[in-house]
Amino acid sequence: MADKKITALTSIGTATARADLLHLIDDVAGTPTNKKVTIGEYANALNVPVAIADATADLTEATHAGRTLIIPTIASSDKILTLPTPIAGMTFKFVYGHTVASSYDISISAGTGNTLYFDGAVCHVTGTPVMVFSDGNSNELLKINVPGGFEINLVAVSTTVWMVSGWVFSATVPSFAD
Repeated sequence: MADKKITALTSIGTATARADLLHLIDDVAGTPTNKKVTIGEYANALNVPVAIADATADLTEATHAGRTLIIPTIASSDKILTLPTPIAGMTFKFVYGHTVASSYDISISAGTGNTLYFDGAVCHVTGTPVMVFSDGNSNELLKINVPGGFEINLVAVSTTVWMVSGWVFSATVPSFAD
């Protein structure tokens, strides 16, 4: 087969399978090396869950975006997880569920100054389910009070807005605030 530019190759489009190969250049910043990876290996590597430390943290696109973030049992004091500046299409999925409910709160912060904010709602599922809505124009903090479990999904729909959805199981209703 004659050499071709990658852009000149034929796309297989929707016929892509997990066993198909991708060409990658590894260690671009150091010693670039041509390598191969299957689409399945690539997808699995990018979807490995990330365990968040039991601490307040600034999340990053490189380490946390597009992955399931496992929240540990909160052992001491309330925690705040601060999101990076949104890039349209960036996603985060937070999961919490352990053998006992936490005695502490966890908050997810979009930023400060009401310029980065949440739009959407979460469902509080203790007793009669209740939808808790953000104001869609300035609520930058989602507070989850003493959770027993939750799944929160965030999708950046612009460079300022995080669309939020999910559920929270706790004795206290979660809240959005500026």
